[in-house]
Amino acid sequence: MGRRLWLIVASSLLLVLLAGCQLPGSTSGAPGSAGQCTPDTIHQVVERFVDAFNRGDLAQLDQLVSSQQFVWYSTDAPGQRFSAEAYNRDDLMAYFAARHRQHERLALVSLDVSFTNTRLGGFTFVATRNSDDGLPATRYIGKGEIQCTTVPISLTVWSMARFPWSPVELLPEAAALLLIAAGLGAVVLWRRRRVARSSPSASAHTNIRR
Repeated sequence: MGRRLWLIVASSLLLVLLAGCQLPGSTSGAPGSAGQCTPDTIHQVVERFVDAFNRGDLAQLDQLVSSQQFVWYSTDAPGQRFSAEAYNRDDLMAYFAARHRQHERLALVSLDVSFTNTRLGGFTFVATRNSDDGLPATRYIGKGEIQCTTVPISLTVWSMARFPWSPVELLPEAAALLLIAAGLGAVVLWRRRRVARSSPSASAHTNIRR
């Protein structure tokens, strides 16, 4: 009996130790426990959101967008979502499903954390957005916030709009056009000089001088 009791106790301790070793590394696919917002947490939540959005994973999106502290989700057309509609969390999953049917995709270009505290984390981002209903790959800028006070840590704000046009964006194209124009001008000038040298009037003028 003593030996059997010892085996039971030893097996129980082993199971407890194994469970303790597994807990820190376990993941459920959702953001971590509530606590201090950190830049790493923000990057993790945003990247998971974009991935779930592109896959049309409504279950994951429902976890990644806060149900208790949601503020708004807004974007311009196609799939425009402004004003009172942007503040409506109730139909947001249906909206995501509709956008997935249009094969809308987001691709992060950059993500910058603007602030963090014990409750919230803010960020700005640049992304490309495209869909089948008339939107080729287009650069967008946006901002957002996540909440870190309740589990799961999740988005409360996502707002994006087309990247404002700037003449600076055309500088590479303008430089290329200038180089092409300069090259064409040099060719035209060279051909004119060549034609002028070989023309009869030029030959006659040369003979008169002789």
